[in-house]
Amino acid sequence: MPAELREIIERERVPYPDKEKLFTILGLLLSGRISLGKAAELLGLRVDDLWILIHKLGIEYSILDEEEAKEELNAYRKVLKSSA
Repeated sequence: MPAELREIIERERVPYPDKEKLFTILGLLLSGRISLGKAAELLGLRVDDLWILIHKLGIEYSILDEEEAKEELNAYRKVLKSSA
């Protein structure tokens, strides 16, 4: 591993003992190579605990792609309009 990357990993204050493993798995998750559930399993965390950790790191992650997110927003808007 490059020294610069190791330095960044070491200085990050992350509540996970093996930071190199954490950031490797997060890289796989964010690149779409593994699912959130698989990432949690590999890290030995519950999915909700992984969500909290991702949030603490300031990482923006969604299980929906852009088109799916737009469809969800449109569906919520329709529901809200019909209930008003």
